[in-house]
Amino acid sequence: MKRLSMLAVLFLVVVSAWAQQYKYYTITQLQKVPAESLAVADTITNFSANSNQARWTLQASPHNGDTVRTTGIVVVPPGLITYTVGIWTMLLYDTAANNTSWGAILLRANAADTSALKQAGFLNVLPGDTISLTGVVSEFPTLRAFSFGQLAPLATTPITIGSQPGPLPKPIVKNISDFYTGIFPSGKVQYATGEPFEAMYVEFHNVTVDNKVNTSRGTFSVVDASGNEISDYDWSHYFTLGHGSSLPYPGDTAWTRIYAGINNGMRIDTLRGFISTTSGSEGPRGYRISPIYPSDVVFTKNPTPPLISAHRRNPVVVSPDTTATVSVKVTKQTNGSSPKTVSLLYNVNSGTYLTLSMNYQASDTTYVGVIPKQVANTVVRYFVQVADSFGQTVRLANSATSGIAADTSKGVFFYTSLARPLTIADVQYTPYINGRTPYLGAVTTLSGIITADTAHISLSPVSSGSTNAWYMQSTNQPWSGIWLTTSDTNAQKSMSALRNGDSVAVTGTVQEQFDVTRLGSITGVVKVNGGNPEPAAVVRTTGSLNVPNGNASAEPYEGMLVQLNNVTVSDVAPTFSDPTEYSVNDGTGPVVVQRSGDYTYSNVPADSALGKTILRVGAKIGTLKGIVYYSFNQYKFVPRTNADFQGVVLTSVAEKTGNGIPDAYALSQNYPNPFNPSTTIRYALPAAGMTSMKVYNILGQEVATLVNEMQAAGSYQVQFNASALSSGVYFFRVQSGSFTAVKKMMLVK
Repeated sequence: MKRLSMLAVLFLVVVSAWAQQYKYYTITQLQKVPAESLAVADTITNFSANSNQARWTLQASPHNGDTVRTTGIVVVPPGLITYTVGIWTMLLYDTAANNTSWGAILLRANAADTSALKQAGFLNVLPGDTISLTGVVSEFPTLRAFSFGQLAPLATTPITIGSQPGPLPKPIVKNISDFYTGIFPSGKVQYATGEPFEAMYVEFHNVTVDNKVNTSRGTFSVVDASGNEISDYDWSHYFTLGHGSSLPYPGDTAWTRIYAGINNGMRIDTLRGFISTTSGSEGPRGYRISPIYPSDVVFTKNPTPPLISAHRRNPVVVSPDTTATVSVKVTKQTNGSSPKTVSLLYNVNSGTYLTLSMNYQASDTTYVGVIPKQVANTVVRYFVQVADSFGQTVRLANSATSGIAADTSKGVFFYTSLARPLTIADVQYTPYINGRTPYLGAVTTLSGIITADTAHISLSPVSSGSTNAWYMQSTNQPWSGIWLTTSDTNAQKSMSALRNGDSVAVTGTVQEQFDVTRLGSITGVVKVNGGNPEPAAVVRTTGSLNVPNGNASAEPYEGMLVQLNNVTVSDVAPTFSDPTEYSVNDGTGPVVVQRSGDYTYSNVPADSALGKTILRVGAKIGTLKGIVYYSFNQYKFVPRTNADFQGVVLTSVAEKTGNGIPDAYALSQNYPNPFNPSTTIRYALPAAGMTSMKVYNILGQEVATLVNEMQAAGSYQVQFNASALSSGVYFFRVQSGSFTAVKKMMLVK
């Protein structure tokens, strides 16, 4: 027994001595980013887009990738945060007094280490405990402008817990505009004023619910009085309907009941939580607030104002000899107020708004207003406004499904008095950043040339964010392309017989599919003739498509054939939730390529077994044609067949250098070193895993991706050609599974 105790003490002494080799930093030192870096981030257009960017480190920890020692106060203990690894996450504050910025970090365990961390005491801490530990600083997800700083504790070192819990820090009162200005997705992430509060507890006062963001998970967004929006995030099991499957209770029954009663216009007196970021399609939201405890959301006692919904215009297409009857439903919400006045405000050719009282129609429980007849080519704009007896006013301004629907500055309902049939341009055109058609719901016939049939784009979407056949275009001028889709069996047979170059007249219903305007529910197809040349592709830059929804540099080309010149594959995994997508860049900014076309290029290395040509980072494409699409809050590019890829130059790949399996992970020093302009890097993997090797300059900016793929166990070598780089010190980093290693090399020209 005595011998065992001596061995245990000796083990702790050895472990402690080993841990001391790592430098100690405060949490503030780990998190703080130079103000000038954040100022640069704020100037980059669409910096928060869901794609890899060379400047992503502008908001990342300067110690990213380092193994460090630190001490912190436990603000959120294990068992509450449900994100990714369930209960194996906590939130730490710097032990320094007066934490007003840069004072917090997320402590998130690697899933493979949970058993060892349990033994190390990870689950034994309480709120207010001061703990000391050794961990690896990282960003999640990596290489994104919206990445979140975190510390992964080393399972091989113990976590030291202080003698007794102390007081918890109080939330800091902030404004939504410190984190985001405007309404998503047309607003802007604020890095300079937002990043200092990453992982810190803040609270907002007097905000209004404007949208339910993800109804399957129970999240919502709020706006302040100035129209700035932020959404919550279901990082706590108290505020989720199903996220966090590793918990014995994936959702909270109380929140299920409360969330069902949350409606647009509901007022919140206090909304507190820690500032987090997100991944996937909602990454461009930037910062989000994550309530943790039930008391973090305090609703006001004022009744919720009425809800406006079910907008209709009859007829949808208004001619000079008809009036426009506008109807809406105005509903008293749970514990809400009744409408006092319901008004229809409209103007003619951007003139002064006129106000009409909308009358209640008992037969269908709607409020109805009638806009007078207008002469041909007159543009009419309008919105609905409701006031209650408590002085609260709400609006329905446009058909958007987000909080933009209530914001007249982001767009209003409109139509043109037309003495002719609708064209594709009529259906597609909008001057507003919501990107919504003015003729939603219209049953109409549109004419054009087929530009994507089932031999060019698959009939079944590749993934949930994919498009499918068919597309039609009338000219090569802006606003002239549109997506065609139908589930009608007879119509599908008629559509399947069509080929690119066919001139057609198609009858269907104007729809919006996640902000993509389309002609859907097609019931009639008339082929006029065939063999026509497809409209010439419009040359655009990748950066012109790397913009928010409704932006004038991209929205006019939705559904159109576009050509990109001299692009480079910049990322083979730009979309967190869709491994089939990759991005290309012509130097103006990356655009995501959506793999719905019938071509043999792929970004997934395993597809080489299917005979596909693998596009890796650095591959060059002279000209790339495709159709502009929009999904998951970003414009995407859809090549159709191999003919759309011209002048493809592939990059070299990592070569396996033997059949044996190494005993351990290893990264060797490059040879030669110093070098000019090429050098060889060798590394070893004892187990298969997703492996990346990236090169960074001395400022921490990524300058090359050499490997980014699933690799089998084995020894590898990769050639790095730095002919495009200047002389200096560079760092190369390999990461596979939980293994990470970095070495320095010197380029001398």
